[in-house]
Amino acid sequence: MRIMDLGSLFAGIAFSHARLGNVHAMSHPVSAYYDVPHGVANAIILPIVVEFNMKADAGKYYEIYKRIAAIPCSKEQFMSEKLISEIRRLIEELGIPNNLQAVGVDDALINKMSEDAMKSGNIKVNPRTTEIEDIKALYKEAINIQTKVS
Repeated sequence: MRIMDLGSLFAGIAFSHARLGNVHAMSHPVSAYYDVPHGVANAIILPIVVEFNMKADAGKYYEIYKRIAAIPCSKEQFMSEKLISEIRRLIEELGIPNNLQAVGVDDALINKMSEDAMKSGNIKVNPRTTEIEDIKALYKEAINIQTKVS
Protein backbone atom coordinates (compact mmCIF):
# COMPACT_ATOMS: atom_id res chain seq x y z
CA MET A 1 0.00 0.00 0.00
CA ARG A 2 1.40 3.40 -0.95
CA ILE A 3 1.88 6.05 1.75
CA MET A 4 -0.82 8.34 0.28
CA ASP A 5 -3.28 5.46 0.25
CA LEU A 6 -2.49 4.78 3.88
CA GLY A 7 -2.88 8.47 4.71
CA SER A 8 -6.24 8.54 2.96
CA LEU A 9 -7.36 5.44 4.86
CA PHE A 10 -6.38 6.95 8.21
CA ALA A 11 -8.12 10.22 7.35
CA GLY A 12 -11.29 8.33 6.44
CA ILE A 13 -11.21 6.40 9.69
CA ALA A 14 -10.66 9.62 11.65
CA PHE A 15 -13.47 11.62 10.13
CA SER A 16 -15.90 8.72 10.30
CA HIS A 17 -15.56 8.98 14.09
CA ALA A 18 -15.67 12.77 14.33
CA ARG A 19 -17.46 15.44 12.33
CA LEU A 20 -15.41 17.95 10.42
CA GLY A 21 -16.82 21.46 10.99
CA ASN A 22 -16.76 24.56 8.84
CA VAL A 23 -13.64 23.74 6.83
CA HIS A 24 -15.20 20.71 5.20
CA ALA A 25 -18.63 22.30 4.88
CA MET A 26 -17.10 25.23 3.02
CA SER A 27 -14.70 23.26 0.83
CA HIS A 28 -17.38 21.10 -0.79
CA PRO A 29 -19.11 24.03 -2.58
CA VAL A 30 -15.72 25.43 -3.64
CA SER A 31 -14.85 22.10 -5.24
CA ALA A 32 -18.30 21.74 -6.81
CA TYR A 33 -18.60 25.23 -8.32
CA TYR A 34 -14.97 25.94 -9.18
CA ASP A 35 -13.48 22.46 -9.73
CA VAL A 36 -10.85 23.06 -7.06
CA PRO A 37 -9.45 19.78 -5.67
CA HIS A 38 -11.09 19.05 -2.33
CA GLY A 39 -7.81 18.82 -0.39
CA VAL A 40 -6.58 22.12 -1.83
CA ALA A 41 -9.84 23.85 -0.87
CA ASN A 42 -9.57 22.39 2.65
CA ALA A 43 -5.98 23.56 3.04
CA ILE A 44 -6.73 27.11 1.91
CA ILE A 45 -9.80 27.44 4.13
CA LEU A 46 -8.27 25.74 7.21
CA PRO A 47 -6.24 28.60 8.72
CA ILE A 48 -9.14 31.04 8.27
CA VAL A 49 -11.56 28.75 10.09
CA VAL A 50 -8.97 27.97 12.79
CA GLU A 51 -8.73 31.71 13.41
CA PHE A 52 -12.54 32.01 13.48
CA ASN A 53 -12.73 29.14 15.98
CA MET A 54 -10.07 30.58 18.34
CA LYS A 55 -12.81 31.83 20.66
CA ALA A 56 -14.01 28.24 21.10
CA ASP A 57 -10.65 26.52 21.56
CA ALA A 58 -10.84 24.18 24.53
CA GLY A 59 -7.13 23.38 24.64
CA LYS A 60 -6.95 21.32 21.45
CA TYR A 61 -5.05 23.96 19.49
CA TYR A 62 -1.92 23.50 21.57
CA GLU A 63 -2.09 19.72 21.14
CA ILE A 64 -2.30 20.13 17.35
CA TYR A 65 0.43 22.77 17.36
CA LYS A 66 2.86 20.48 19.23
CA ARG A 67 2.50 17.87 16.51
CA ILE A 68 3.06 20.14 13.51
CA ALA A 69 5.37 22.90 14.75
CA ALA A 70 8.91 22.92 13.42
CA ILE A 71 10.07 24.17 16.83
CA PRO A 72 7.22 23.95 19.36
CA CYS A 73 6.97 26.31 22.31
CA SER A 74 5.80 25.53 25.83
CA LYS A 75 2.12 25.54 26.73
CA GLU A 76 2.68 28.73 28.74
CA GLN A 77 4.10 30.51 25.67
CA PHE A 78 1.45 29.20 23.28
CA MET A 79 -1.08 31.46 21.60
CA SER A 80 -3.55 30.26 18.97
CA GLU A 81 -1.89 32.50 16.38
CA LYS A 82 1.14 30.20 16.56
CA LEU A 83 -0.96 27.30 15.29
CA ILE A 84 -2.28 29.43 12.44
CA SER A 85 1.27 30.42 11.50
CA GLU A 86 2.38 26.77 11.49
CA ILE A 87 -0.57 25.75 9.33
CA ARG A 88 0.26 28.54 6.87
CA ARG A 89 3.92 27.45 6.89
CA LEU A 90 2.94 23.88 6.02
CA ILE A 91 0.59 25.05 3.27
CA GLU A 92 3.36 27.16 1.75
CA GLU A 93 5.85 24.31 2.07
CA LEU A 94 3.46 22.06 0.14
CA GLY A 95 3.11 24.65 -2.61
CA ILE A 96 -0.59 25.24 -2.00
CA PRO A 97 -1.80 28.81 -2.63
CA ASN A 98 -2.80 30.84 0.41
CA ASN A 99 -6.11 32.09 -0.99
CA LEU A 100 -8.97 30.85 -3.14
CA GLN A 101 -8.51 33.60 -5.71
CA ALA A 102 -5.24 31.95 -6.73
CA VAL A 103 -7.18 28.81 -7.74
CA GLY A 104 -9.84 30.67 -9.72
CA VAL A 105 -12.49 31.35 -7.07
CA ASP A 106 -14.14 34.76 -7.07
CA ASP A 107 -16.91 36.31 -5.00
CA ALA A 108 -19.67 35.80 -7.60
CA LEU A 109 -21.04 32.65 -5.93
CA ILE A 110 -20.45 33.49 -2.26
CA ASN A 111 -24.18 33.58 -1.46
CA LYS A 112 -24.84 30.25 -3.19
CA MET A 113 -21.76 28.57 -1.71
CA SER A 114 -22.69 29.86 1.75
CA GLU A 115 -26.23 28.48 1.45
CA ASP A 116 -24.81 25.11 0.37
CA ALA A 117 -22.24 25.10 3.18
CA MET A 118 -24.96 25.81 5.75
CA LYS A 119 -26.82 22.67 4.60
CA SER A 120 -23.90 20.53 5.73
CA GLY A 121 -24.18 18.71 9.03
CA ASN A 122 -20.57 19.72 9.61
CA ILE A 123 -21.62 23.31 10.40
CA LYS A 124 -23.58 22.06 13.42
CA VAL A 125 -20.51 20.38 14.92
CA ASN A 126 -18.09 23.24 14.38
CA PRO A 127 -16.60 24.27 17.74
CA ARG A 128 -17.96 27.81 17.35
CA THR A 129 -21.58 28.47 16.45
CA THR A 130 -21.72 29.62 12.86
CA GLU A 131 -24.36 31.59 11.00
CA ILE A 132 -24.62 32.16 7.24
CA GLU A 133 -23.15 35.67 7.57
CA ASP A 134 -20.08 34.11 9.22
CA ILE A 135 -19.68 31.71 6.31
CA LYS A 136 -19.96 34.57 3.80
CA ALA A 137 -17.29 36.53 5.65
CA LEU A 138 -15.03 33.46 5.87
CA TYR A 139 -15.37 32.88 2.13
CA LYS A 140 -14.53 36.53 1.44
CA GLU A 141 -11.44 36.24 3.57
CA ALA A 142 -10.46 32.95 1.91
CA ILE A 143 -10.86 34.50 -1.53
CA ASN A 144 -8.61 37.27 -0.27
CA ILE A 145 -11.09 40.07 -0.03
CA GLN A 146 -9.88 41.96 3.02
CA THR A 147 -12.78 41.18 5.35
CA LYS A 148 -11.88 39.93 8.82
CA VAL A 149 -14.23 37.74 10.83
CA SER A 150 -14.34 38.72 14.48
